[in-house]
Amino acid sequence: MRGAVTFLIHDYMIATVNQDRNFQLSTEPMADETIALVGLSWSDGTYMLEAPEGQTIWVNGRKVQKAELRHGDMIEFGEKGPMSRYRLCSTNRSLFRWTIGDVIGDSLAYMRSSRKPVGSRASRAVLDVLRRCAIETTLLFRISVILSLLALSGVGYLQYQSSQYLKVRLAEETMRVEGVIATIAQTQQTSLKGDDLRLLREELNLQLTTNTERLAELERRSGAAVHVIARSLRSVAFIQGGYGLRQATTNKLLRYIAGPEGKPLITAFGQPMLSPDGNGDPFEFQFSGTGFLLTGGKSIVTNRHVVQPWENNEVMKNFVARGYTPEMLKMVVYLPNSDVAYDTLIDRISDQADLAILQISSVPEGIMGLSIANEQPEAGDEVILMGYPTGLRSLLAQAGAEFIKSLEKEGEPSFWSVAARLASLGKIQPLASRGIVGHVAPESIVYDAETTHGGSGGPVLDYKGHVVAINTAILPEFGGSNLGVPAAKLRKLLEQE
Repeated sequence: MRGAVTFLIHDYMIATVNQDRNFQLSTEPMADETIALVGLSWSDGTYMLEAPEGQTIWVNGRKVQKAELRHGDMIEFGEKGPMSRYRLCSTNRSLFRWTIGDVIGDSLAYMRSSRKPVGSRASRAVLDVLRRCAIETTLLFRISVILSLLALSGVGYLQYQSSQYLKVRLAEETMRVEGVIATIAQTQQTSLKGDDLRLLREELNLQLTTNTERLAELERRSGAAVHVIARSLRSVAFIQGGYGLRQATTNKLLRYIAGPEGKPLITAFGQPMLSPDGNGDPFEFQFSGTGFLLTGGKSIVTNRHVVQPWENNEVMKNFVARGYTPEMLKMVVYLPNSDVAYDTLIDRISDQADLAILQISSVPEGIMGLSIANEQPEAGDEVILMGYPTGLRSLLAQAGAEFIKSLEKEGEPSFWSVAARLASLGKIQPLASRGIVGHVAPESIVYDAETTHGGSGGPVLDYKGHVVAINTAILPEFGGSNLGVPAAKLRKLLEQE
């Protein structure tokens, strides 16, 4: 069947012939160039292309005067083009609606046959593919491309949103992990390890650390101070506790994730892995502090931040924001010269001052408790501060090298077992320091008696042995000064129903 012949133009325009008779084909190469005439005739079932006298043509890169055309041949007219591809199509086919395969095939054929530099060929081929895809492909194809681009844009947008969400979640998770690490590090300062025992034992060989030596030094300075300390010593309580985190949505405690041997698995940060769905024990944020027994009852006075150690803790705020609630798991009280760990209940907490009152089940015989002073001290008065600064570390330092050596032999010490062991041997003893009152105000009393963390909640005594303040904070930037809650605030809390 005779058909329509179409020349596809790569450089400029060339005519399309829809008849099988002989004719002359005009080309329009470059602007302002001479128009060339090329002979095209039907012969023996195919078209013959013949260059006029004095003209040259190239077919598939070969210079010829006359050529029998085959479907797909590349024809270049003259030295400078234009260049076209010959196609023989059926008469019922749309001559200017091509498939993507046709378009790409034409450009590849152009790349193979063109005599232009490689860079020029490549750029023209790419531009031609884009142009023809936009205007010469079928309507269905173009609609499909548009829909595909819209779909890709939608997928890209969803990927971007997902990436942003993952970025936020990663930042939150990083903050959570860093928060856990910071809090674990803080609680590990309270707990003890084998190396801590060795360092404490070495320290004992270098400085005065026992309570007896401290009392002897105080006695040399002031006999009155020694009597106050001796009278008050058994009323100063060592508070030890641990709290956990409960997830509100599942009502589960944050627990260790234990391995096959029951030991906690460790993260890349070197910290135990924790989860509400963990299969190990609940994770404890351990703490210690000081309190004192009030005269005539079973009430232990301490700071609010001692019994609620998560208060004003930025790390805990992050946990609360993520749906966790701090929960006290265990809190006990030890009194000097008593081998009993007293379970405690929180009786009341002040919302006006850093104060809390605990209740214990019983009081050992011979302990009278401390009374509250009726008057505030004045600037320049001497006071005595008692407590357990640094918690277990100070108690171990007082216990002596032999006791520490015995703990080392038993292996890794436990936060709870060390205190119980100290109590069983009568080695729960507070430290005392003297200071001068520097400032007195209704809300606080400032003094320079030495203390540090762990001493919060300790009694500040005058030289009659009465409580004039409750130690609450240290101010190291002001020459080691400390803050105490005035005893009047405690009296007001006790009077509340």
